[in-house]
Amino acid sequence: MQFELWQLFVVGVMYLGLLFIIATATDRGWIPESLASHPLVYTLSLGVYATSWSFYGSVGFAQKEGYNFLTIYLGTTLAFVASPILLRPILKITETYRLASLADLFAFRYHSQLAGVLVTLLVLTGTLPYMSLQIEAVTHTLQIMTNETEQHLIALMFCITVGLFSILFGTRHISLREKHRGLVVAIAFESLVKLITLLLVGLFAVFGIFGGFGELNRYLQQHPEANAALFAPVTEGPWATLMLLSFAAAFLLPRQFHMIFVESIKPKNIETASWAFPLFLLLLNLSIPPILWAGQSMQLTIPADFFVLGITLDSGSSVLPILTFMGGLSAASAMIIVSTLALASMCMNNFVLPASFPPKLSRGASMYEWLLWGRRFVIMSIVGIGYLFYLVQDQNPGLAGLGLISFVAVAQCLPGVVGLLYWPRANKKGFIAGLVVGATIWGFTLFVPLFERAGIIETPYFTIPELAMSTTDAALWSLVLNSLTFVIVSLLSRQSLDEREVAEACSRESFLIPRGEVKAISIAEFEQQLSSIVGNDIAHNEVDRAMADLGLVPGEVAQPVRPGGAGTVPHDRQRAPANRSRNPVRARRYYPVRR
Repeated sequence: MQFELWQLFVVGVMYLGLLFIIATATDRGWIPESLASHPLVYTLSLGVYATSWSFYGSVGFAQKEGYNFLTIYLGTTLAFVASPILLRPILKITETYRLASLADLFAFRYHSQLAGVLVTLLVLTGTLPYMSLQIEAVTHTLQIMTNETEQHLIALMFCITVGLFSILFGTRHISLREKHRGLVVAIAFESLVKLITLLLVGLFAVFGIFGGFGELNRYLQQHPEANAALFAPVTEGPWATLMLLSFAAAFLLPRQFHMIFVESIKPKNIETASWAFPLFLLLLNLSIPPILWAGQSMQLTIPADFFVLGITLDSGSSVLPILTFMGGLSAASAMIIVSTLALASMCMNNFVLPASFPPKLSRGASMYEWLLWGRRFVIMSIVGIGYLFYLVQDQNPGLAGLGLISFVAVAQCLPGVVGLLYWPRANKKGFIAGLVVGATIWGFTLFVPLFERAGIIETPYFTIPELAMSTTDAALWSLVLNSLTFVIVSLLSRQSLDEREVAEACSRESFLIPRGEVKAISIAEFEQQLSSIVGNDIAHNEVDRAMADLGLVPGEVAQPVRPGGAGTVPHDRQRAPANRSRNPVRARRYYPVRR
């Protein structure tokens, strides 16, 4: 079945318009607050992780790598299972210190603006292949459904449209740190559309193509190579490296960091997401093998990346292909919208504001207007760069290959995260040195070869593919050398006092035992020094608990006790009566300090 391009364009604009209406309704309070802040809505919003790679490319990845395609989701599952020691501490740090991006987090922890700039450059560059993946997926979808040959024109139309919607979603607020509740609900709705669509296509593959589970089982018995092809790469493929990459991507990709930490409305929502999001990913992938087998049984001529769409076009119905188109559009547009918002925040904080603040305003101009137009310009610039990158890399390693290149890029921040939470000795020199080493290896082995294959870069003495590695080899070597450099340089260099204080502050949110030594001659001084190690609230509670255990009433031992000297507290006033509550809170409430 074929469609007209203008029909699909109208459907796409109407669908994106529906998302904007949902976001507006949420921001204006038309959607109940209880729904907008519900843990399941937060969990569905994290479904922005599932892009066109998941919606289309998972089938192609399964054809090449078998059940190794599940590693992209198993690694993410591990990251959320490890939420108490990984995601929750980072969430507490970002909320406490009002950090709006991944670059802000590293700039804060390592007390270095340069660290923020380098992270921004790496993440921005690493996102380009992923953004190109979304553009390519939507463009090929429209080409398959319409037989349209103007590929670049279709891509340009899509980029302009999604860029404008990104501006509508992301520049209605002045503050870079203000919560976009409407965005969260809209992305959650998109995730629901993706999930329902893939499940419906999977059911169509089983019942519409094969005629039921019994017929599917009979087909697999008659074609044992179809099932064996999925198992063979599992024992041979680099599943451990793929899981490590997806583990890092689960919270370091700019869109993931933004939705998990920056847009978090209730900190407790992440407790629900720690089990509900892996369940979402499981449901999302149930349909992949049946869709692959259905496309193979139909002997489709299109790439396996687009079997999800191909099998629906032969269904004889126009509804299922349109729904599939909307699901793919949801996956692509959500990624671009959220990524551009996250990257715009990083670029504004690390490039635009340091270079041009305070701005030279014309008469009657407002600082707020300058900030809004600055963010709009940055958003459209990022989308434009993504389109240019799409144009120059016609010969690419497929949807999954482009996604993995981006995964390796953001994984270079993983050693810095470990140092942030669990190694107070880590310093900015080590982090920056490790990041530069890892990013350089990634650039020469994975990123630059994309341009060489496109004929953009030519070298007189050697060809770039001579330096190129497989994605997993490049990931392994870049992370190993990155980590070694990070550790060695941190051990050989010293932290500044400011770095040490920030490192201690960050490690308080992890499971590390705070380091420090307390010397004091009074309860107040003891509590003050203890608070510099564990924080004011914990210090106050622990001091009160210790005094209750000793039978002392808070406030009665306010002066140093010197036998026979001034300020000595009489013995009969040092201990509380036996019938008094040992609960420090009750003691403070019912037994005030004696004067």
